[in-house]
Amino acid sequence: MKNFVLNNLSAIYIYIIVYFSPVFPVLFGLGFIVLTDFVTGMLAAKKRGEVISSRKMRPTVTKGIGYMAAILVAHTFEKSFMPDLNCLKIVSGLIALIELKSLDENIKDLTGKSLFKQFFKEGK
Repeated sequence: MKNFVLNNLSAIYIYIIVYFSPVFPVLFGLGFIVLTDFVTGMLAAKKRGEVISSRKMRPTVTKGIGYMAAILVAHTFEKSFMPDLNCLKIVSGLIALIELKSLDENIKDLTGKSLFKQFFKEGK
């Protein structure tokens, strides 16, 4: 078995890449949003006078890995069990909403204005 895996490692690697290739744009998009949230969070913390430490940065890495795993699991679930349900869109949409709200909170700390409140202003 070990020889089989070693002999076919490149084929296995190519299969995994091809299987998950439809998800790459989603992963990159959410990665960009997480990175933007991280940067704005650091700027907001600096403005509040908080000490920026590696301990406070660590949850961002864990969160990013968790999000990416959730996207891959949603893709696999959709392909394998429920092709008619857009699991990938649902999961990635929820993650994007969470991160955009966090980004909005950071921007509010930096500028004093909430983009969501400006966008969803009633009556105008």
